[in-house]
Amino acid sequence: MIYGVIMAGGRGERFWPLSRKAYPKQFLALTSDRPLIIETRDRLEGFIDKENIFVVTTDELKDEIVKMGFRQDKLIVEPEGKNTLYAVLLSAIHIIRDDPEAVIYTLPSDHYVGDNQEFATVLKKGMKVAEMNGLGTFGIKPTRPETGYGYIEQGERIEDGIYRVKRFTEKPNQKLAVEFLKKGGFLWNSGIFVWKAEKIIEEVKTHQPHLTGAIEGLLKDYTDKNIKNLYDAGEPISVDYGVMERSKDVYTVLADFPWDDIGTWAALGRILPSDENGNTIKGDVVALNTTGSILYAENGTILAEGLSNYIVVHTEDATLVIPKNRSQELKNFLKGLKEKYL
Repeated sequence: MIYGVIMAGGRGERFWPLSRKAYPKQFLALTSDRPLIIETRDRLEGFIDKENIFVVTTDELKDEIVKMGFRQDKLIVEPEGKNTLYAVLLSAIHIIRDDPEAVIYTLPSDHYVGDNQEFATVLKKGMKVAEMNGLGTFGIKPTRPETGYGYIEQGERIEDGIYRVKRFTEKPNQKLAVEFLKKGGFLWNSGIFVWKAEKIIEEVKTHQPHLTGAIEGLLKDYTDKNIKNLYDAGEPISVDYGVMERSKDVYTVLADFPWDDIGTWAALGRILPSDENGNTIKGDVVALNTTGSILYAENGTILAEGLSNYIVVHTEDATLVIPKNRSQELKNFLKGLKEKYL
């Protein structure tokens, strides 16, 4: 059968002060009137039975996810957040116990997709990769020289819209991103995957052999103790770096639907409507002589005068003011804040 796994353990620090440790970005209604995690679930229900959709998250977030309407028995709870390789691996082991032939679509909980029908069509195409016993990733056709995303270079064409991956490139500098866009054959790495559960487990054992013993132990006896043993067996690592960049069986499916990973406040300027001065405004805001800015008032009022390309976010207990072109750095700036504000 086909399964969906929504990864929802992140903190979304680049959306501070709206996103906090106890109520991170995936719980926010940023692009519509529904939380991002709900939009993600509904998108998957377009082609996956709702009984086969799971959420992998941490213990500190599970109660809030249940409040949002997800069933407790559909949560896969990590003992701690250790990046995406562990979330992917734990969910595959959880599912394969009941279905050795399981095919899993794994995706983040906090992306924007502008066409759910095309999303379902493209993801269904990815079944071809699983049938070939490959590891599939979905590559977004780039629309700008973005430096905040990883890139996939297309290799050999397998069939229309499916290519072997030639190489991955982590977030490039501006010059390289421009070259990728001009050259063509490069896609944004969406972080959406498809594979057989058995395949991804075997690939982790191949490329992260120090985890093999803990994996085998958990496959034999799925207990909290053995889950903890798995998480204690290695250091945090992403599935991209830990497996996808090392495997020889990786394919990409061309995805041409409107997409954004909503990684920073600047993303809202690309997604939400703007006024005649290029400002994206939400809440009670008065903008005077202000252009190209994002002004978000969760409560209270923002009065802005003379700003150009700034982000201003006002909440009950914190206010953010930052140049739009430095929004990627927000995570680093938060290190100076007291824990109670995080």
